[in-house]
Amino acid sequence: MSTTKIGFTGLGVLLGLAGLDAQPPQTELKIEVDIYNYSAVPAETLARAEQETARIFERTGVATMWLDCPRTSEEGSRNRACVLPDAPTRLTLRLLSNSMADSFGAGGDIFGSALLPAREGFGVVANVYADRTRALAGGREFEVILGRVIAHELGHLLLGRNAHSAAGIMRAHWRAKDLILTQATMSFLPGEAKRIRAQVTERTMRASIR
Repeated sequence: MSTTKIGFTGLGVLLGLAGLDAQPPQTELKIEVDIYNYSAVPAETLARAEQETARIFERTGVATMWLDCPRTSEEGSRNRACVLPDAPTRLTLRLLSNSMADSFGAGGDIFGSALLPAREGFGVVANVYADRTRALAGGREFEVILGRVIAHELGHLLLGRNAHSAAGIMRAHWRAKDLILTQATMSFLPGEAKRIRAQVTERTMRASIR
């Protein structure tokens, strides 16, 4: 399991990402994100967070589709939208409350996790501890910060193990103020973008032959 730990001390200025130009959207490259909003993030806030995550992935040339999923069996009986066959291009995102994060034994400075297979296979499930992220934001553009944490965890699913970098959206340690840096800075590095496109291409091919 990969975790996102955001530190508050001992970090230098985040490096700029010179040369990272936005990739033109490639409609054949897309992922679907099924969201289970267990932390009750308001719909308007969540929509804005989704837009921020989508912007980050658009710069890699990958489109995102978002689907709100039922949180209980009762809701599921009325909403069958997420009852679809599994596919490697369908990712599950769970927005979790503080109590849920605590039940996983996640340290207080960890804001998300990605469940990666021990050996072969594709990672498809990521957790974001939304209540902790809200507290970290402290009223400063929570929806933007949430979108960037989501992008980081989805990035782990697509980049695999040892995906942390020294700069950009996949850096391992962030200060609170780093999360509201410019859009160009909070993006995937060029090499990461290339790997993400290759991974989505492979997942799409696997899905097509099932």
